[in-house]
Amino acid sequence: MGERKSLGKKLRFEVFKRDKFTCQYCGRAAPDVVLQVDHIKPVSKAGDDDMLNLITSCRDCNAGKGARELSDESAVAKRRAQLEDLQERREQIEMMLEWQSGLEDLTKTQVDGAAELWAELVPGYELNDTGLSDLDKLIRRFGLSEVLESMRIAASQYLEFSAKDGKVILASIDLAWKRVRGICAGRQMEREEPDRAILFHARNILRQRCIRIDERRCMELLEEALEAGISAEKLRNMTRRHRSYREWEDEMDALLGTYRDE
Repeated sequence: MGERKSLGKKLRFEVFKRDKFTCQYCGRAAPDVVLQVDHIKPVSKAGDDDMLNLITSCRDCNAGKGARELSDESAVAKRRAQLEDLQERREQIEMMLEWQSGLEDLTKTQVDGAAELWAELVPGYELNDTGLSDLDKLIRRFGLSEVLESMRIAASQYLEFSAKDGKVILASIDLAWKRVRGICAGRQMEREEPDRAILFHARNILRQRCIRIDERRCMELLEEALEAGISAEKLRNMTRRHRSYREWEDEMDALLGTYRDE
């Protein structure tokens, strides 16, 4: 069954957009194939034009042709079909560009809004082009709400103000901005891998309390202990007892020795 004329361009665009311009039967996508809108429940059986009854299909799947050869046609008919295909492809590319443009406009709006929040958190300072580019990448990776919350956390924890005039100290601005990405990643890890997040927190405690640590070896010992069944919370508490990384490492080796011998 071919595409019904009653389906206008706007409705077809909404169906294509919902299905990501991909045939829902074979997985091929525009512009490699010409897409059509198929009725899940045929019109001949009282199917309507509601979005829930419409699905994106390539021309081959919609016609039920599969991989069979097309029947022999005259040169004129073939040329007409090629022109129709070309026009349909052009329209679908325009639809895809319109869709993509809408997504880019949405992303720009999000970046602008997040940049305004940063300007409020850091009075007198705005993000430069590099900062805006970084912000765009953060939003694409972590989502707007996560980035906004991480910016607030970074500002509250790392911004310092001059006792003389109350202005933000420049060095603290750079530090706070650099911490936004790490806060986003840490919060994501807390949700997806809470035990592993505690291990990173434990390493950070050692980093703050000790003059120098072997970060790679530190994480290896923590992960080995976690796999051995020692709770992440216990491991974090152990780090709070030490101001010498070597002493902490010796205690971890002694603790793990009983598990390694089993």
